[in-house]
Amino acid sequence: MSDDLRSRLDQAMAEFETQRQALVAARDRIAAVEVTARSRDDAVEVTLGADGAPTALRFPGNRHQKMSGQELAASVLEVIRVAREELTVRVRAGFDEAVGAVRGSAADPAEDRLQGLGLDRLLDPLRAPGGPLDPSGGKPRG
Repeated sequence: MSDDLRSRLDQAMAEFETQRQALVAARDRIAAVEVTARSRDDAVEVTLGADGAPTALRFPGNRHQKMSGQELAASVLEVIRVAREELTVRVRAGFDEAVGAVRGSAADPAEDRLQGLGLDRLLDPLRAPGGPLDPSGGKPRG
């Protein structure tokens, strides 16, 4: 392998590792997202984890004691809907931030260098007849 090709490959691998680390960090931040919301009537408060499942349900004060079962149920459903909407916004923002970081690093001049590298050619030996990625599965073509 020529020194120029080796240098470009090393640079591509370093950029890939930087992007991978950014995505792992974003995944960890998204997994840690937690949202707490309170109903408009202040009778119910709910906390949702990153997966959208409730992790806590609280009845601050004693307003809930004066509500009918139907009113309380409506309040619970309302606050879960509101919390899920907020959770969606936060998770999407985290995802967009991660994608932007990855795209942003590829939008610089390094992207031009990667285009010229021909990374697909690195797989050519594996695609050769009898190789692990041989499309014919090692069978003669014909």
